Amino acid sequence: MKRICKGLIVIFTVSWLTAPAYAADPCKSVFCLYGKAVGSSGGSECSSAETDFFKKIEKKKGKIRWSKTFDARKAFLNQCSTADPAAISKIMSKFGRVRG
Repeated sequence: MKRICKGLIVIFTVSWLTAPAYAADPCKSVFCLYGKAVGSSGGSECSSAETDFFKKIEKKKGKIRWSKTFDARKAFLNQCSTADPAAISKIMSKFGRVRG
């Protein structure tokens, strides 16, 4: 009985202490970055979407590998199935190799 109680306490404590997972939304990033690419600003609503995009950085031995970073960012944006490929291309040409 003590073993069961201790096990339940551990399970509830661990489940209570874990933070919720945060999933980046590629469609929001496409929307916000396309607006930024054509000259408008999405305001504070877009800061998290822009951060999600610019966090994608591939490194090797502490140095940024820009071609791999470009590919990782493009793959992230391509996860949005409703995004226009021309919009993604415009975003990547402007922000693909830029440090956020």
